[in-house]
Amino acid sequence: MSDKEISELNLKSAEHYGLQLQMNHFTEELAELIQAVAECDPKHVAEEMADVEVMVEQMEYLLTLDKDVIKKYADAHEDHDARMCFWFLAAPVKSINKLRRADLEASTSKRNAAKLSLELAIGDLTSYLDWLVKRFSISIEEIREIKSYKVQRTRDRIEQEDQHDGN
Repeated sequence: MSDKEISELNLKSAEHYGLQLQMNHFTEELAELIQAVAECDPKHVAEEMADVEVMVEQMEYLLTLDKDVIKKYADAHEDHDARMCFWFLAAPVKSINKLRRADLEASTSKRNAAKLSLELAIGDLTSYLDWLVKRFSISIEEIREIKSYKVQRTRDRIEQEDQHDGN
């Protein structure tokens, strides 16, 4: 499956489940990646990285995040540190929570600040994802295969839900 096909299926899933559920899912996937990195298991790290990459794409789409800001911030990192890796993998969770609080307060200025915070956190995160690929000798093809499998599995789950609901 091509990257474009993976992305198309992934964004359909994002639309199906919606922002709130997918923000929850994103934080769960970040926690699972942190656990995999702590275990130092390359296969588990690859699987969880694929999940996080899928969710990053969904957050970019559902929140209309600025991909240029994310890329610029990701490219700004030169040195990576194993200890700091955990911090940068967890940082988007804090930004998601800021965004939720801003939405509860119906504050546009706080929401914009929270979105920028999330863009910067995802920039850091993607920089560390690239670092983890090298650190654990994971191939881009391996990540693509896992993502392909996962988005197809989600598509199948959505189809089953729709059939069960009578749609």
